[in-house]
Amino acid sequence: MTMKRRENLSFWQWLLKGSGASPGYQRYINIWIVLHFCVGFVLSNLVQADLVDAANAVSLPLVGIFLGSFAWARNAHALLLSREIEEIADFHEGGFAEYVFVYQGALFAIFLTLIIWGLASLGVFTHTWPTPTRRLSYSAIEVVLYALLSLALRECWHIVQGTHWMLLAQREIKRAKKIRSAKTP
Repeated sequence: MTMKRRENLSFWQWLLKGSGASPGYQRYINIWIVLHFCVGFVLSNLVQADLVDAANAVSLPLVGIFLGSFAWARNAHALLLSREIEEIADFHEGGFAEYVFVYQGALFAIFLTLIIWGLASLGVFTHTWPTPTRRLSYSAIEVVLYALLSLALRECWHIVQGTHWMLLAQREIKRAKKIRSAKTP
């Protein structure tokens, strides 16, 4: 099987076309998006505050998630530079670029969520468009915002989980090499 890798590509090319594996957007628009919209629907019906008040309540924790994700991504980037992870990436259809852009994509999803909730805190959806008097459109915006919040939490968890996976993989490769070198005379 011939692998078509694209090592010299931008984040946007990865997002739309992929790096040899599937396009990056498929990491977000997949079966799990249904769960996020279900969470969004439930929260939009449970939370009694308008979007301005809700945004003011979630903005600070969302900034914390964003900053914490950067810290974890920094650890991931340090691991990505290790010889062991580079070796693993050689066997991935998307190559090394896939690993790098997965982390960037997760941070972008959290950042985008932060921006949209920031617009909500400014009253863009409550006072400008679509106002609460247009209940159906306002409810749809609420569902989307809460779904994005759910997605941001998932991406934060993926950053942590991916970093842990790489750390464990790096350790196993080092152990295997140590065992192999001990067996070779």
